[in-house]
Amino acid sequence: MYALETRPLTSWKPTLPSAVLERPGQTPILQIYSPNPLPLRRLQKIHGGRVRKINFRPSSPFYLRVGQSLIVTSDSRSLPAKDRPIPRLKIRAGPAFGTGEHATTHLCLRYLTRYLSRIRKKNPAVLDLGCGSGILALASARLGAWAKGWDHDESAVRESIRNAKLNRLTTRTSFRQANALRAPLPPADLILANLYDVLLLHLLPRLDRHRRAGTTLILSGILRGQANSILRTARHLGWSLERRGRLGRWLCLQFRPQS
Repeated sequence: MYALETRPLTSWKPTLPSAVLERPGQTPILQIYSPNPLPLRRLQKIHGGRVRKINFRPSSPFYLRVGQSLIVTSDSRSLPAKDRPIPRLKIRAGPAFGTGEHATTHLCLRYLTRYLSRIRKKNPAVLDLGCGSGILALASARLGAWAKGWDHDESAVRESIRNAKLNRLTTRTSFRQANALRAPLPPADLILANLYDVLLLHLLPRLDRHRRAGTTLILSGILRGQANSILRTARHLGWSLERRGRLGRWLCLQFRPQS
């Protein structure tokens, strides 16, 4: 299989299979796939980028335990007796970002489980922006929230819906293809955004209505050197830092509205 990698294009949709890849801390990449490199070479002359050969490797099973709050696996393995009472979520090792293995997803899971264990409101509303595999929205739903997931990549939305069906959480979740920087954002008690710094800086000014409503923010996809600009922007817009965590070189920031 071959792929043309170029910047995402808003005015043109390729007829060949494609996906927009988002990795925290990195610029999004549009990948267009073909078993034959010649069609990709023709597109490369028009849109730029590079053509490379892709070797797909099968994903290895994973197991993640988030304290006593949640267990995430990619298969149907039997759990030890001591872990069986803990809520469980199964996430396919599929093409969309977010299995719990990456540090940013792991940090978000830690923060959202703690938030949901402490909030007194019944059935809080959670909004996951850049939902990828749907893991954060689905984890929220498993722990009692009503969750919505948005992603601008159609393939990510399809993967989220598959995982919702796999976990029988379709009645507590909804997923849609949408641009969080353009479409009106619905009300939420908690907004999760595991994106990257530039997107987060553009997102923060759109959340004034949520700040006034008392929404909590959990932001990740932030490298150590990128945190200061996000902290300054958030403070200027009326958000107060509540928690700050690090795993390796990645950070997760939790904000609440300033008093």
